[in-house]
Amino acid sequence: MSNSFAAPAWFHDALAAPCRDHYVDVAGAALCYRTWGDRDAPAIHLVHGGGAHLHWWDFIAPLLAEEYFILAHDVGGMGDSGYRDAYSPELFVEEVMTVQEDAGLRDRKPVLVGHSMGGAISLRTGATHGARLRAVIMVDSPIRPPEDAARARRRGSPFKPKRIYGNREAAVERFRLIPDQPCDNDFILRYIAEHSVRETDGGWTWKFDDKVFATRLFGRGQDALAKLSCPLGVIYGAHSQFFTAEIIAYMRGLLPPGTPGQPQRR
Repeated sequence: MSNSFAAPAWFHDALAAPCRDHYVDVAGAALCYRTWGDRDAPAIHLVHGGGAHLHWWDFIAPLLAEEYFILAHDVGGMGDSGYRDAYSPELFVEEVMTVQEDAGLRDRKPVLVGHSMGGAISLRTGATHGARLRAVIMVDSPIRPPEDAARARRRGSPFKPKRIYGNREAAVERFRLIPDQPCDNDFILRYIAEHSVRETDGGWTWKFDDKVFATRLFGRGQDALAKLSCPLGVIYGAHSQFFTAEIIAYMRGLLPPGTPGQPQRR
């Protein structure tokens, strides 16, 4: 890992913060997770998005760890967690709860924060295990109207079959955000990219398992929302490509009044 690229001092300080790495078996796959901060502090569990990994949180978690105990894990089939023959929403929920128990959070009621696909995982976890959570926060993770979800299924996954690159640098340089978008913080993209690749036969490729995206694992978030038994918050960017006017209007009709971050009309 290289941290020598140009970045502000706060970023390097965050990466230098103490943390601990762990592995736990979940239904036959080894899951990697990382913790920061005082174990006796209130807990926050961070869940990354599709095709991503826990290192998306490496420069955020230490800032939160000043007041909280922070946990982040690599979802099965992504990052440094093991691959499976098949993936399901139920297994992703089991991973969340098993990692929390292994980290000593069974009776601690952490806040579960999920980004994008991680938000869908978090919502489903809250629908089935809400009594063991303080709250769920969905970050840039929309609940789509049925007709929009059907269109998304027809479009298929934005993740294409992985390519093999001749060397590590070529793979890192090919890293892109999905959806494609500008980013003023190149140092963040570089750091994330360096943790997104692994060496394999014939060269370097992305860490995630193509099979994770073989089918649309989520959708019908409204059903999970109806079963949610803990508080919910929503965070999304003003220029988010996921939160269209149609989705915002739909979610406004679904979310209970007073939901923190409830999408506002544009």
